[in-house]
Amino acid sequence: MNVVRGQLTTGEMRRTPMIGVMLVMGGLLGGCGVMSRPGDDTAPWKVGASAEVITAAPDAGGPLSFRNCPTLAEVKAAVPILTSGPDANGVPFKTMVLQCGYAMDERDVQGRPAGIGILVFDASAEGDQLWDSVRTDPSFPNATDIPGLADVAFATGTPGHNDIWVVQGGYGFHMSHSRQSDIPADQLVALARAMLTGLARPPR
Repeated sequence: MNVVRGQLTTGEMRRTPMIGVMLVMGGLLGGCGVMSRPGDDTAPWKVGASAEVITAAPDAGGPLSFRNCPTLAEVKAAVPILTSGPDANGVPFKTMVLQCGYAMDERDVQGRPAGIGILVFDASAEGDQLWDSVRTDPSFPNATDIPGLADVAFATGTPGHNDIWVVQGGYGFHMSHSRQSDIPADQLVALARAMLTGLARPPR
């Protein structure tokens, strides 16, 4: 995949340790520690991808901004092990419009700071079907619906890793983490609720 870094300055690239290295995984995740897994090349947001422009600016002028990420207080109320963030970026990548990253005082399997990333996508075209292909993707097994959370909400995962997928109105998001053990499902659901609250806020 070709990545075009555009007009980034040194100051923009240094944002925080979490964003110091931009990682390409099942979408773009700015160093919030979420690792790629086998099969990511077939993930729905990568099919047919061409060149993407990455910007480290917290407000890229799109429909959302860093104000739509849950605050640190909001995420700590949901997942107490989180220690910093949000590290927010407007990242034009296919239909992705925002990413929110949060760190914890733990290390992932590669020794890097572990964290949670929330990748937000425009769902206006696919609507409720945005994540349909995830349910049959072997990279994200054991899809389990989460009733009452949003228009569409389900979890996927194996021991040591779990993700949440949500569609509500015009947006959908994928929440993933790089902790070496699971984050309790109820905490991830609470964090998803905080993300939904964030998405309802005026971006500017």
